[in-house]
Amino acid sequence: MTDEPIHHAKRFKLTIEFDGGRYSGWQQQADARTLQGSLLTAAADLFGSMVDIQGSGRTDAGVHAIAFVAHLQAQTDLHPNEIKGRLNALLPKDIVIRECKRAGARFHARHHCIGRSYCYQIARRKMAIGREYSWSIVGTLDLDAMRAAASALVGMHDFTSFTDRQTVKKKSPLVMVHQCQIVSTDDFILVRIVGSHFLWKMVRRIVGVLVAVGQGTISRAEVQGFLHEPTLLQHHTAPAQGLFFERAFYDQEEMDGFLERPVSTLGYPVRMT
Repeated sequence: MTDEPIHHAKRFKLTIEFDGGRYSGWQQQADARTLQGSLLTAAADLFGSMVDIQGSGRTDAGVHAIAFVAHLQAQTDLHPNEIKGRLNALLPKDIVIRECKRAGARFHARHHCIGRSYCYQIARRKMAIGREYSWSIVGTLDLDAMRAAASALVGMHDFTSFTDRQTVKKKSPLVMVHQCQIVSTDDFILVRIVGSHFLWKMVRRIVGVLVAVGQGTISRAEVQGFLHEPTLLQHHTAPAQGLFFERAFYDQEEMDGFLERPVSTLGYPVRMT
């Protein structure tokens, strides 16, 4: 794999839906099943060895996606719709290319992405159907307290407390969070977080902390403190199966419009919107 252009290759923007339950996240690994690895295998079968696929970011093991964006670089004369159909025929059933479009030669799914949206699905009761796509919390959660704590996370902050220490040694812990919204339906509580990018486990840690706030074991003031003084929060990591990558944004106007939309239920167990 390489970020450098392949000679005479074309680039395509892929919008991908996947059930991440069987995968060790997006990033290709030599000794694990990953989403990027599965896509590269299918693309190599279709186009030959000179292919590259880069995603708009990494996802944790077990995380799902509604509209994850990646770019494909390959030497081909196939129409984008034909690429979509042939790749879907080669891919496992839990990975689907929803859309394939031609992209500029220098388009990069990660480098050109200005924002990402995640939605976490909390089940308000124990579930038989949907248990693999939500975190069941038995008992009442104080949604007003959760919303107040969520508002403290919006803006540019140091999220060292919400990731692992080795992560901040490699990259800046500063992240711009544009939105942290919580809505309730009959069966679910949904937490949508939109940000410039996200650190490893950051979204799941935020959700875990917000649930603790809803249960009364962490206060809003403590959440604010986590942003100023690094704190070990590994015991407040929400399980991966409730997390969905929603959207990747490449246009400011598009992201602004998305931020104005209300969060709607992902479904039972999942309904695409």
